[in-house]
Amino acid sequence: AMIEPAWRLQRLVFLVALVVVVAFAIWLAVTGSLQAAAWTTYNVTHHCVDVVATRNNCFALGQNYENLDRLARVNLGLAVAMPGLLGLVFGAPLVAREIEQGTNRLAWTQSITRTRWLLVKLCVGALACCVVVGATTPLLEWWTGAIHRGARVVPSLFDVSGFVAVSYVLFAFMLGAALGALIRRTGWAFAVGIPLYALARLGVQNFARPALVSPSTAAGFPANAWILQSGYVPLGRSSPATGQTWESGYQLVANCESKVRAVSQADENRCIAQNKLHYLFQYQPTSHFWALQGVESAIFIGAALVLLGVTVLAVRRWRT
Repeated sequence: AMIEPAWRLQRLVFLVALVVVVAFAIWLAVTGSLQAAAWTTYNVTHHCVDVVATRNNCFALGQNYENLDRLARVNLGLAVAMPGLLGLVFGAPLVAREIEQGTNRLAWTQSITRTRWLLVKLCVGALACCVVVGATTPLLEWWTGAIHRGARVVPSLFDVSGFVAVSYVLFAFMLGAALGALIRRTGWAFAVGIPLYALARLGVQNFARPALVSPSTAAGFPANAWILQSGYVPLGRSSPATGQTWESGYQLVANCESKVRAVSQADENRCIAQNKLHYLFQYQPTSHFWALQGVESAIFIGAALVLLGVTVLAVRRWRT
Protein backbone atom coordinates (compact mmCIF):
# COMPACT_ATOMS: atom_id res chain seq x y z
CA ALA A 1 0.00 0.00 0.00
CA MET A 2 2.92 2.31 0.67
CA ILE A 3 4.78 1.57 -2.55
CA GLU A 4 2.54 3.72 -4.74
CA PRO A 5 2.78 6.86 -2.53
CA ALA A 6 6.56 6.36 -2.23
CA TRP A 7 6.82 6.14 -6.01
CA ARG A 8 4.67 9.24 -6.54
CA LEU A 9 6.97 11.25 -4.28
CA GLN A 10 10.06 10.17 -6.21
CA ARG A 11 8.84 9.82 -9.77
CA LEU A 12 9.59 13.41 -10.84
CA VAL A 13 13.24 13.07 -9.85
CA PHE A 14 13.33 9.64 -11.46
CA LEU A 15 11.86 10.90 -14.74
CA VAL A 16 14.25 13.85 -14.90
CA ALA A 17 17.19 11.55 -14.19
CA LEU A 18 15.92 9.11 -16.80
CA VAL A 19 15.73 11.84 -19.45
CA VAL A 20 19.29 12.97 -18.65
CA VAL A 21 20.64 9.42 -18.76
CA VAL A 22 18.82 8.64 -22.03
CA ALA A 23 20.20 11.82 -23.61
CA PHE A 24 23.70 10.87 -22.45
CA ALA A 25 23.22 7.33 -23.78
CA ILE A 26 22.23 8.68 -27.21
CA TRP A 27 25.27 10.97 -27.15
CA LEU A 28 27.55 8.01 -26.32
CA ALA A 29 26.02 5.93 -29.10
CA VAL A 30 26.58 8.68 -31.68
CA THR A 31 30.10 9.67 -30.65
CA GLY A 32 31.10 6.04 -30.09
CA SER A 33 29.98 5.12 -33.59
CA LEU A 34 31.92 8.06 -35.04
CA GLN A 35 35.07 7.09 -33.16
CA ALA A 36 34.79 3.43 -34.14
CA ALA A 37 34.39 4.47 -37.80
CA ALA A 38 37.33 6.89 -37.54
CA TRP A 39 39.52 4.16 -36.03
CA THR A 40 38.57 1.69 -38.76
CA THR A 41 39.11 4.20 -41.56
CA TYR A 42 42.51 5.25 -40.22
CA ASN A 43 43.73 1.68 -39.79
CA VAL A 44 42.53 0.31 -43.13
CA THR A 45 44.15 3.19 -45.02
CA HIS A 46 47.40 1.79 -46.31
CA HIS A 47 50.78 3.12 -45.23
CA CYS A 48 51.60 6.80 -45.63
CA VAL A 49 54.04 6.48 -48.50
CA ASP A 50 56.14 9.27 -49.99
CA VAL A 51 53.26 10.89 -51.78
CA VAL A 52 52.21 14.24 -50.39
CA ALA A 53 48.50 13.70 -50.97
CA THR A 54 48.58 10.32 -49.22
CA ARG A 55 50.59 11.66 -46.28
CA ASN A 56 48.17 14.55 -45.86
CA ASN A 57 45.22 12.18 -46.04
CA CYS A 58 46.72 9.91 -43.37
CA PHE A 59 47.45 12.89 -41.15
CA ALA A 60 43.88 14.16 -41.52
CA LEU A 61 42.44 10.74 -40.65
CA GLY A 62 44.72 10.47 -37.62
CA GLN A 63 43.82 13.98 -36.49
CA ASN A 64 40.12 13.18 -36.79
CA TYR A 65 40.53 10.15 -34.54
CA GLU A 66 42.58 12.15 -32.01
CA ASN A 67 39.87 14.82 -31.82
CA LEU A 68 37.23 12.18 -31.17
CA ASP A 69 39.50 10.52 -28.61
CA ARG A 70 39.75 13.76 -26.64
CA LEU A 71 35.96 13.88 -26.62
CA ALA A 72 35.90 10.25 -25.47
CA ARG A 73 38.02 11.18 -22.44
CA VAL A 74 35.39 13.75 -21.42
CA ASN A 75 32.60 11.22 -21.98
CA LEU A 76 34.52 8.66 -19.93
CA GLY A 77 34.75 11.08 -17.02
CA LEU A 78 31.02 11.71 -17.18
CA ALA A 79 30.28 7.98 -17.33
CA VAL A 80 32.49 7.37 -14.28
CA ALA A 81 30.74 10.15 -12.32
CA MET A 82 27.19 9.16 -13.34
CA PRO A 83 26.45 6.42 -10.74
CA GLY A 84 27.66 8.57 -7.85
CA LEU A 85 25.78 11.68 -8.88
CA LEU A 86 22.61 9.76 -9.69
CA GLY A 87 22.68 7.87 -6.39
CA LEU A 88 23.25 11.00 -4.32
CA VAL A 89 20.57 12.96 -6.20
CA PHE A 90 18.06 10.21 -5.35
CA GLY A 91 19.34 9.40 -1.86
CA ALA A 92 20.16 12.74 -0.23
CA PRO A 93 16.60 14.18 -0.26
CA LEU A 94 14.84 10.88 0.37
CA VAL A 95 14.85 11.22 4.15
CA ALA A 96 16.18 14.74 4.70
CA ARG A 97 13.40 16.43 2.74
CA GLU A 98 10.75 14.62 4.74
CA ILE A 99 12.00 16.10 8.00
CA GLU A 100 12.64 19.50 6.38
CA GLN A 101 8.99 19.66 5.29
CA GLY A 102 7.56 17.82 8.30
CA THR A 103 5.81 15.23 6.13
CA ASN A 104 7.33 12.39 8.12
CA ARG A 105 4.96 13.13 11.02
CA LEU A 106 1.96 12.78 8.71
CA ALA A 107 3.19 9.40 7.48
CA TRP A 108 3.62 8.09 11.03
CA THR A 109 0.05 8.98 11.97
CA GLN A 110 -1.20 6.44 9.43
CA SER A 111 -0.40 3.41 11.62
CA ILE A 112 2.89 2.92 9.79
CA THR A 113 6.05 2.22 11.75
CA ARG A 114 9.09 4.36 11.04
CA THR A 115 11.08 1.35 9.90
CA ARG A 116 8.47 0.19 7.41
CA TRP A 117 7.98 3.76 6.11
CA LEU A 118 11.73 4.11 5.63
CA LEU A 119 12.37 0.69 4.08
CA VAL A 120 9.63 1.12 1.47
CA LYS A 121 11.02 4.51 0.45
CA LEU A 122 14.58 3.16 0.30
CA CYS A 123 13.60 0.06 -1.69
CA VAL A 124 11.69 2.09 -4.29
CA GLY A 125 14.52 4.61 -4.68
CA ALA A 126 17.27 1.98 -4.74
CA LEU A 127 15.42 -0.07 -7.35
CA ALA A 128 14.92 2.99 -9.56
CA CYS A 129 18.63 3.87 -9.38
CA CYS A 130 19.76 0.33 -10.13
CA VAL A 131 17.34 0.01 -13.07
CA VAL A 132 18.55 3.25 -14.66
CA VAL A 133 22.25 2.38 -14.32
CA GLY A 134 21.74 -1.29 -15.16
CA ALA A 135 19.93 -0.35 -18.37
CA THR A 136 23.02 1.54 -19.57
CA THR A 137 25.36 -1.42 -18.99
CA PRO A 138 25.05 -3.00 -22.48
CA LEU A 139 25.63 0.37 -24.14
CA LEU A 140 28.72 1.09 -22.02
CA GLU A 141 30.05 -2.40 -22.75
CA TRP A 142 29.85 -1.66 -26.46
CA TRP A 143 31.14 1.90 -26.06
CA THR A 144 34.30 0.93 -24.16
CA GLY A 145 35.22 -1.31 -27.10
CA ALA A 146 34.28 1.26 -29.72
CA ILE A 147 36.59 3.98 -28.35
CA HIS A 148 39.69 1.72 -28.47
CA ARG A 149 41.29 2.87 -25.22
CA GLY A 150 42.74 -0.47 -24.15
CA ALA A 151 41.65 -3.42 -22.04
CA ARG A 152 38.58 -2.97 -19.87
CA VAL A 153 40.45 -4.31 -16.82
CA VAL A 154 42.34 -0.99 -16.76
CA PRO A 155 40.81 1.27 -14.03
CA SER A 156 39.39 3.99 -16.28
CA LEU A 157 37.40 1.47 -18.33
CA PHE A 158 36.78 -1.00 -15.50
CA ASP A 159 34.57 1.52 -13.68
CA VAL A 160 32.13 1.81 -16.59
CA SER A 161 32.21 -1.81 -17.80
CA GLY A 162 30.45 -4.91 -16.55
CA PHE A 163 27.96 -4.76 -13.69
CA VAL A 164 30.04 -3.01 -11.02
CA ALA A 165 28.43 0.39 -11.74
CA VAL A 166 25.15 -0.94 -10.29
CA SER A 167 26.89 -1.48 -6.95
CA TYR A 168 28.35 2.04 -7.17
CA VAL A 169 24.94 3.67 -7.59
CA LEU A 170 23.47 1.54 -4.79
CA PHE A 171 26.29 2.62 -2.47
CA ALA A 172 25.90 6.28 -3.46
CA PHE A 173 22.13 6.11 -2.92
CA MET A 174 22.48 4.60 0.55
CA LEU A 175 25.26 7.07 1.39
CA GLY A 176 23.01 9.97 0.44
CA ALA A 177 20.11 8.55 2.45
CA ALA A 178 22.29 7.96 5.52
CA LEU A 179 23.75 11.46 5.39
CA GLY A 180 20.27 12.91 4.91
CA ALA A 181 19.05 11.07 8.00
CA LEU A 182 22.03 12.24 10.06
CA ILE A 183 22.40 15.83 8.80
CA ARG A 184 18.70 16.37 8.03
CA ARG A 185 19.50 18.91 5.32
CA THR A 186 19.30 17.88 1.67
CA GLY A 187 21.90 20.31 0.36
CA TRP A 188 24.45 19.51 3.03
CA ALA A 189 23.87 15.77 2.66
CA PHE A 190 24.57 16.00 -1.06
CA ALA A 191 27.62 18.25 -0.57
CA VAL A 192 29.16 15.96 2.05
CA GLY A 193 28.28 12.87 0.05
CA ILE A 194 30.30 13.83 -3.04
CA PRO A 195 33.77 13.79 -1.40
CA LEU A 196 32.92 10.75 0.73
CA TYR A 197 31.79 8.82 -2.33
CA ALA A 198 34.90 9.88 -4.26
CA LEU A 199 37.17 8.83 -1.38
CA ALA A 200 35.49 5.42 -1.16
CA ARG A 201 35.81 4.82 -4.90
CA LEU A 202 39.44 5.98 -5.08
CA GLY A 203 40.36 4.06 -1.95
CA VAL A 204 39.02 0.79 -3.32
CA GLN A 205 40.51 1.40 -6.77
CA ASN A 206 44.01 2.30 -5.60
CA PHE A 207 44.44 0.20 -2.47
CA ALA A 208 41.98 -2.70 -2.50
CA ARG A 209 41.32 -3.58 -6.14
CA PRO A 210 44.92 -4.54 -7.11
CA ALA A 211 44.81 -7.36 -4.54
CA LEU A 212 41.14 -8.40 -4.74
CA VAL A 213 42.26 -11.22 -7.03
CA SER A 214 45.83 -12.54 -6.83
CA PRO A 215 47.77 -10.74 -9.58
CA SER A 216 49.80 -12.53 -12.25
CA THR A 217 53.49 -12.02 -13.04
CA ALA A 218 55.43 -12.28 -16.28
CA ALA A 219 58.98 -11.64 -17.48
CA GLY A 220 57.76 -9.98 -20.69
CA PHE A 221 55.42 -7.03 -21.04
CA PRO A 222 51.83 -8.37 -20.80
CA ALA A 223 49.56 -6.97 -23.49
CA ASN A 224 45.99 -5.88 -22.67
CA ALA A 225 46.56 -5.90 -18.93
CA TRP A 226 46.50 -3.59 -15.91
CA ILE A 227 50.15 -3.20 -14.92
CA LEU A 228 50.42 -2.95 -11.13
CA GLN A 229 54.18 -3.03 -10.57
CA SER A 230 57.38 -3.77 -12.45
CA GLY A 231 60.98 -4.05 -11.43
CA TYR A 232 63.90 -6.29 -10.47
CA VAL A 233 63.15 -8.96 -7.88
CA PRO A 234 65.31 -11.83 -6.54
CA LEU A 235 65.58 -14.93 -8.70
CA GLY A 236 62.96 -17.51 -7.82
CA ARG A 237 60.57 -14.90 -6.47
CA SER A 238 57.54 -13.26 -8.06
CA SER A 239 57.59 -10.27 -5.69
CA PRO A 240 60.19 -8.35 -3.66
CA ALA A 241 61.78 -10.05 -0.66
CA THR A 242 60.64 -9.18 2.87
CA GLY A 243 61.62 -5.63 3.74
CA GLN A 244 62.14 -4.66 0.09
CA THR A 245 59.97 -2.84 -2.43
CA TRP A 246 59.71 -2.90 -6.22
CA GLU A 247 62.22 -0.03 -6.25
CA SER A 248 64.82 -1.92 -4.22
CA GLY A 249 66.05 -3.92 -7.22
CA TYR A 250 66.59 -0.76 -9.26
CA GLN A 251 68.69 0.65 -6.41
CA LEU A 252 70.87 -2.47 -6.26
CA VAL A 253 71.53 -2.31 -10.00
CA ALA A 254 72.20 1.44 -9.82
CA ASN A 255 74.70 1.00 -6.96
CA CYS A 256 76.54 -1.65 -8.99
CA GLU A 257 76.57 0.51 -12.13
CA SER A 258 77.89 3.52 -10.21
CA LYS A 259 81.27 1.75 -9.98
CA VAL A 260 81.57 1.77 -13.77
CA ARG A 261 82.49 5.00 -15.56
CA ALA A 262 80.70 4.25 -18.85
CA VAL A 263 77.86 1.79 -18.39
CA SER A 264 77.17 -0.57 -21.28
CA GLN A 265 74.42 -3.15 -21.72
CA ALA A 266 76.96 -5.82 -20.76
CA ASP A 267 77.70 -3.95 -17.51
CA GLU A 268 74.00 -3.70 -16.71
CA ASN A 269 73.49 -7.42 -17.38
CA ARG A 270 76.50 -8.20 -15.16
CA CYS A 271 75.05 -6.12 -12.33
CA ILE A 272 71.70 -7.88 -12.67
CA ALA A 273 73.36 -11.30 -12.57
CA GLN A 274 75.66 -10.29 -9.74
CA ASN A 275 72.69 -9.33 -7.55
CA LYS A 276 70.76 -12.44 -8.64
CA LEU A 277 67.81 -10.50 -9.97
CA HIS A 278 65.32 -10.81 -12.80
CA TYR A 279 62.83 -8.30 -14.20
CA LEU A 280 59.12 -8.98 -13.70
CA PHE A 281 55.78 -7.34 -14.38
CA GLN A 282 52.99 -7.75 -11.85
CA TYR A 283 49.57 -7.27 -13.45
CA GLN A 284 45.88 -8.07 -13.56
CA PRO A 285 45.06 -9.79 -16.88
CA THR A 286 41.77 -9.45 -18.71
CA SER A 287 40.89 -12.99 -17.57
CA HIS A 288 40.51 -11.58 -14.03
CA PHE A 289 37.98 -8.95 -15.11
CA TRP A 290 34.78 -10.66 -13.99
CA ALA A 291 36.30 -11.91 -10.73
CA LEU A 292 37.42 -8.36 -9.90
CA GLN A 293 33.96 -7.06 -10.82
CA GLY A 294 32.28 -9.58 -8.53
CA VAL A 295 34.49 -8.96 -5.49
CA GLU A 296 34.39 -5.16 -5.82
CA SER A 297 30.61 -5.23 -6.28
CA ALA A 298 30.32 -7.27 -3.08
CA ILE A 299 32.38 -4.63 -1.21
CA PHE A 300 30.12 -1.76 -2.26
CA ILE A 301 26.91 -3.74 -1.73
CA GLY A 302 28.16 -4.65 1.76
CA ALA A 303 28.92 -0.99 2.46
CA ALA A 304 25.44 -0.06 1.20
CA LEU A 305 23.87 -2.53 3.65
CA VAL A 306 25.88 -0.99 6.51
CA LEU A 307 24.65 2.46 5.48
CA LEU A 308 21.10 1.09 5.38
CA GLY A 309 21.50 0.07 9.01
CA VAL A 310 22.86 3.50 9.90
CA THR A 311 19.87 5.15 8.21
CA VAL A 312 17.33 2.97 10.02
CA LEU A 313 18.96 3.63 13.41
CA ALA A 314 19.12 7.38 12.74
CA VAL A 315 15.45 7.59 11.78
CA ARG A 316 14.33 5.50 14.74
CA ARG A 317 16.14 7.94 17.04
CA TRP A 318 14.38 10.99 15.62
CA ARG A 319 12.25 12.72 18.27
CA THR A 320 10.13 14.56 15.70
